[in-house]
Amino acid sequence: MAGGPSRAPPPTSSHPSGASRAEDVQLGTEESLGPEDSMDITRPGGSSQSGVAKSAAPVSSAAPSPTPGLVSPGGGEAASPDEKEEILPLPPRRAVPRLLLPPGPRRRTPLRAWKVPLTVEEMPPGLLKDAYLAIPVLRRLDAWHRRTRRFPCQVTLPEGVECDLPALLSRDDEAEVLSIAGALAEATGELEFDNLTPVVDSRWVLRPRRFLSGEDPHVFHGQVREEHRLRTTSGYLVHWSRAEFASVPEVKKGPYYPILPGWWESMEVPCGFPARIPLIVAYFASYLRGSGGHRAFAILASNWVVEVARGWYADVCRRGYLWHLPPSLVEGIETLGFPWLCYAEDDRDAEEVLRAIVRLHSRLDWGALAPFLTIFAGPGVG
Repeated sequence: MAGGPSRAPPPTSSHPSGASRAEDVQLGTEESLGPEDSMDITRPGGSSQSGVAKSAAPVSSAAPSPTPGLVSPGGGEAASPDEKEEILPLPPRRAVPRLLLPPGPRRRTPLRAWKVPLTVEEMPPGLLKDAYLAIPVLRRLDAWHRRTRRFPCQVTLPEGVECDLPALLSRDDEAEVLSIAGALAEATGELEFDNLTPVVDSRWVLRPRRFLSGEDPHVFHGQVREEHRLRTTSGYLVHWSRAEFASVPEVKKGPYYPILPGWWESMEVPCGFPARIPLIVAYFASYLRGSGGHRAFAILASNWVVEVARGWYADVCRRGYLWHLPPSLVEGIETLGFPWLCYAEDDRDAEEVLRAIVRLHSRLDWGALAPFLTIFAGPGVG
């Protein structure tokens, strides 16, 4: 017969129970089965047997008509391709009980702009108002206007925070003020620590942990020099935000400003060193007027060491200056630990740089350098 070898149709047989019996199909090396010759071959019981040969000829995209005698793997007749399978609807999704869901983050009350009073008498009661009322009447309004010009964008205090100021000086102070307020509220007594020596511990560093990186601390040069002048000439611990300090008569300053702790002289920095007083002095100075053993003094000492370490590191890396620091400050930096101070720095070599600064500082003969520092930088500059 012309046109190629002829092939017989595959034999079919039916089982009395409705299921087809397994048959072996032997394929020749030069012959292939067409799409009309393929068939489902199942074993008794419904399990399918693999081994159906694929056609070597191109398969038409049209669906083939059902072949009489074909049975489905389940034993029944094969369904027609034109018949659509019925899709059962999905069962309704059960709502998860609200009690099983994890609690969401607690939302803080958003801070709003604080309306600055026009006069001191309109301020809410507090330590700041009392300090301004101690200023003579003729100079009081001018002192108040200087403060309002210095802090034009004050915001309301966070809910539940009571401090010496009626409002936050900046929105950036919120997190640190909340941390300090929480630590002071948990204080167990007036004499938690020794009154004579400063307590430096990482537990009392209540500020963001990116210590050494950030902007150049010399942008606060005016504030730093103002604080240094006030505490060295008056003996009081004054934050730069308390601009009314110079207008308050000397005999009335005691109730409103804390005096320098007994250990402060051993942790004082040279004039011009870029380190500002910690925020606890601005917002919670009333806690520092009592005994030196209160927790507030440990918060002050620990955060002061962090400020000094930041300024020390920044001046070496940015300007090439190495300041001479008292041994108590260097010991405080080592107490906090180099990995702890440098753990969040972008520069991976920050820890090694800080270690090298401490080693170099300990090896220099500062006594021999003192005359040269006095000549070129002036007295009191390290």
